[in-house]
Amino acid sequence: MRTTILAYVIAFLGLIMIAGGIWGLFDLIRQTVRIPLRYYAIVIGMMCGGFAMIGLAQALRLLLIIVTK
Repeated sequence: MRTTILAYVIAFLGLIMIAGGIWGLFDLIRQTVRIPLRYYAIVIGMMCGGFAMIGLAQALRLLLIIVTK
């Protein structure tokens, strides 16, 4: 039971990271001054981290299904 809750919490935090990365990307695009490329790399890295967390949650959920059968 706790493992299932942990998987859903990890997936939810991954979605929050993706949403934060998209919000940061839109914020960078709206700027009127030239932004260095490293800031875009930080935002893209944040979104990739969110996708990785969702993948980890899915793997944990599938492992839980395998173990219980």
